[in-house]
Amino acid sequence: MIRLAALAVLALSACAAAPVTPGPARCDVTIKFGSYGGGIDRALADKVAATVKADRDVARAEIKPWGREGEFDQCLTAKPGRDARAMYQRYRALLPDRNLKAPTSIEGPDRLRFETIGPM
Repeated sequence: MIRLAALAVLALSACAAAPVTPGPARCDVTIKFGSYGGGIDRALADKVAATVKADRDVARAEIKPWGREGEFDQCLTAKPGRDARAMYQRYRALLPDRNLKAPTSIEGPDRLRFETIGPM
């Protein structure tokens, strides 16, 4: 019984001493650059990247690659006190309603979502 208690104390103390690693970054706005089989819309991705670089509301920007043709998600985190909905609207305005080159979508706070219309 004493051994069991000693093991429990050791196990609990090991858990308490383990370093805590932060989880994945929160994305207030996510822009997804997809492909129809010929790569992403590079001109649009460059335009978004230039806007992100100059955007004073963005605290953190991270690119998360996921495809074989250059597909990636652009994760944007707003600075504290900044309006993530307004940030979503600014980036939404950069996306065309229809895109024959590649699919692009954007997701924001409160389940805001938009997808470009592809070729039909």
